[in-house]
Amino acid sequence: MNTTELTRLQPGQKGRIVKVDGEGDLRDRLAALGFRAGATVGVLYSALMGDPRTYFICGSQISLRKNEASRIIVSQ
Repeated sequence: MNTTELTRLQPGQKGRIVKVDGEGDLRDRLAALGFRAGATVGVLYSALMGDPRTYFICGSQISLRKNEASRIIVSQ
């Protein structure tokens, strides 16, 4: 299985979440937004400077900063 950080996907690409690294409030917040193992996430677009980026997950558009999205490991 080819895994990578969510931040390495380009707009238009999708991946399936394998795991969310880290502990505490950020991990809980990401889980509440739908970023859980097994969910499919797609990259919609990024801001002009590349941060934040907007993702499509569970029928919603969610913007995450690079330091948040780098904790999400996906398979392609």
